[in-house]
Amino acid sequence: MDIEQKIWDYIDGLCSLKEQEEIALLIKNNPTYKNKYEELMALQLDLQALDLDEPSMAFTNKVMDKITLINKPLSAKALIDKRIIYGLGSIFGILILACLVIVLSQVNWNIPLNTPSSFKVDLSVIGDDFNISSSTKTFLMYSFFMFDTILGLMILDKYFRKKLA
Repeated sequence: MDIEQKIWDYIDGLCSLKEQEEIALLIKNNPTYKNKYEELMALQLDLQALDLDEPSMAFTNKVMDKITLINKPLSAKALIDKRIIYGLGSIFGILILACLVIVLSQVNWNIPLNTPSSFKVDLSVIGDDFNISSSTKTFLMYSFFMFDTILGLMILDKYFRKKLA
């Protein structure tokens, strides 16, 4: 670190207590440090005595008026076309409704509810082209229905929140 930087840190109080003591000792004993310190202190006092320039009030008002005239960017909510959102929502709603109709049409309503086989889904509609086991088909079907149910509940939640607000 050069002499000038050390002295500026000393003047501004940016150095540690140990460094302050060392620099104060150097200023006291070394004429180079002493001359540089006196020069920088004079500059510091001159800088503190300066008044900062301020723009006129008319200039400030003109700038602020122009800022208010600038068009604000649209929010993301305004940029999204509502028709696209409603279209995607209706497609998913139709898919959920179709899955629900398929599941309800496959239920054997004649079996009492206390028997373990009262809810069966006919997985033959998927076909054997996929070469997957029956348990995997069952898992995929239930996963799909669970995902659609959660999605439907999220849509209902958003709808009711919007209605209450």
